Amino acid sequence: MGGILHVCTGNLCRSPMAERLMDAGLRARYGRIADTVVVSSAGTSALVGEPIHPLAAAELAKRGVSAHGFRARLLEPDAAYRADLVLTATREHRDRIIAGDPGLLGRVFTWRELAWLVDRLGNTIVRGEHLTDRVRNLPRAAGLRRSYLRPPPPAEFDVVDPMGGTEQDFKQAAAEIEDAVATILAVL
Repeated sequence: MGGILHVCTGNLCRSPMAERLMDAGLRARYGRIADTVVVSSAGTSALVGEPIHPLAAAELAKRGVSAHGFRARLLEPDAAYRADLVLTATREHRDRIIAGDPGLLGRVFTWRELAWLVDRLGNTIVRGEHLTDRVRNLPRAAGLRRSYLRPPPPAEFDVVDPMGGTEQDFKQAAAEIEDAVATILAVL
């Protein structure tokens, strides 16, 4: 399958927003070539078939991105293995996926962690002639930076779950995801 997999808990708020923002960003940058990259999402405890949370859909709409047709999916055991890049809402999600398959260590990041690693790199650092190659090579390029960047406090890598929260909570989560996705897209 390849591509980019976004993961949160329920697949109702954070990962659907990330999926749709990433897909829209790829399409804005690459047009029809974006069709070559599968962008999906799932939840570690998803209520399969449920629509995106209305406040998450509203945040996407404010950004000109449609939530139409979205339905929650449960994270399948081999979905992370099949993806080229797995992006999660929190360190807990990241660690859970890696604990299930330690071979994924170099391909799983939180959104904000990967954005921190690739911030200000420009689009020449990730190798590849095709977009699919660049997505596949992005984790390695980011991993090389780990050894010489001083990390922020670990909690800064997480996007807090807005589920059950206010419109402001959804706005903050959406803004954090949008910023991270934009930074990631800038290197592709």
